[in-house]
Amino acid sequence: MAFATSESQLQGPPLSHQHQQHGVEYTPLDSGKLSIEEENKLESFFSFLKQRRDNAPSALGLQSKMPDSKVRELAVSLLDGTVFEITKELEEIQQLNERSLLNRRMRTVNSNKMQKMQMTKQHKQELASHKHRPHHLPVLQAQHKKEMAELEQKLADEMRSVDQKIILELDQIVTEQQSTMQQAAVPFFTAVTNNPSDIQTQMHVLESIQKLVTSTSQENTSSSSSSSCTHTSIV
Repeated sequence: MAFATSESQLQGPPLSHQHQQHGVEYTPLDSGKLSIEEENKLESFFSFLKQRRDNAPSALGLQSKMPDSKVRELAVSLLDGTVFEITKELEEIQQLNERSLLNRRMRTVNSNKMQKMQMTKQHKQELASHKHRPHHLPVLQAQHKKEMAELEQKLADEMRSVDQKIILELDQIVTEQQSTMQQAAVPFFTAVTNNPSDIQTQMHVLESIQKLVTSTSQENTSSSSSSSCTHTSIV
């Protein structure tokens, strides 16, 4: 999941004790009532997130932006797995949107190439038809040069317009992601923002959550394989 500086802001609905977002029900977890297993998971999550923060480039300034107390809050918010589900769904939605935007841009790029090829072909045909009038060729070539320059300017303007619309749509995706995470009460997503520094921190948090999902999944797979091998040896 990637963030880009948002050009617009959207205020999400106020937080409530129980939140339904993207088909996932979220109820804040009381960190004061954890089982031993949850305590161990919390410490594992906290250690992972803290290490990610400490290993981040110093230019991001995450040491000051992400104090241990807030990192622990983030770890607590991940315990019941709901935020993992929300993050996964947001990533899937973003990938679909980005593919759609990329396809739209490529259609414009290919259309522009085709128009230039067609004009080049037309110019060659016109030059061939005037071979018997060599004195007229300089005038025709000058006309062709002007036509091609005008076409290239037109196509460049169209491409710029498409790119600007894509940027606005990417900004809107960022806003929706921020709003969703804010409503899920995830630390570091207290408000929708277009502040580059805040967005860098949010990007780091999202990437850390995704890597934690992968790490946890791999550990579970390894644990399952180990149990399977032990069972086989006993039999």
